Amino acid sequence: MRKGIVIVGWMFMVWVMFWGTVQGLAFNSATHVYIVDNVYPFTFDKINLYYGSIVPDLSLYVDNLEDWPTAFEDTHHQFTKLPYVWWNLTQKTFAKGWQTHHEIWGADFHAHGTYPEYRGYVNLEAEQLMALFPTLNKELAHFAIEVAIDLLLVRYHEPDLGLKLLWAAKYRSQEDFNLLAKTFVTNHNRTDLETLTDAEDIFRDLIIHYATALALPDPLRMLALGDLGAQVAAEMGVTIDPRKVRWVLRVAMALCQNSRYMEIIQSAIDGIRSNPELIK
Repeated sequence: MRKGIVIVGWMFMVWVMFWGTVQGLAFNSATHVYIVDNVYPFTFDKINLYYGSIVPDLSLYVDNLEDWPTAFEDTHHQFTKLPYVWWNLTQKTFAKGWQTHHEIWGADFHAHGTYPEYRGYVNLEAEQLMALFPTLNKELAHFAIEVAIDLLLVRYHEPDLGLKLLWAAKYRSQEDFNLLAKTFVTNHNRTDLETLTDAEDIFRDLIIHYATALALPDPLRMLALGDLGAQVAAEMGVTIDPRKVRWVLRVAMALCQNSRYMEIIQSAIDGIRSNPELIK
């Protein structure tokens, strides 16, 4: 996918985002925002904090992996520290959010464990969902569990979560991107500026569309996600009615609600807070 190509239909765009996230088998973007908000409840600059917590997933949207072959490793499999300067409060806040995402001791560790042993909460709940719906494949099951956790957080814990995600993607500071470029282009020579720019442009656009859907009130939120799920399935070669998608999502929500989803999220919050490497 190259910069300048127009993707027709926001449902397809959001499908691309979800297809990327299920490959990581971790928390979805709204859940990352919820976690970082609770790790740093008194941080003033929430927009750049939130954006830092979700932006590692831009590595999923590198068009040509030859241009950044270590993208996912750099952003997930290891904890890459961002070289912010102490007097630049915007970059420091962004780095605070960034450090909460990875799978060494960040949120993704609590979601699925550390590569290559992915046997965490999201994986196990997806297996239960596949047992209830044998026609679901692994990707669709993970898609449903991740969206279900976002929906539960919006419904029971943070109604403005979709708006927070939207604000982060729309209004992040240019200083955030500058720090990413300094880290992966200048200092570590992992990729080039064009590749990083293109990946971030696609990532932000997709997050904006997903957050818009998540911010809708019920029942419009579920209607939109039902249509989205049907599009996801179609792109995976599976024909499924939007009404069944909504049913699968409701079952996924029930599975998570009756298990340990908030315990896992709270363990991520507590674990990140107590890590000695956490930026204060």
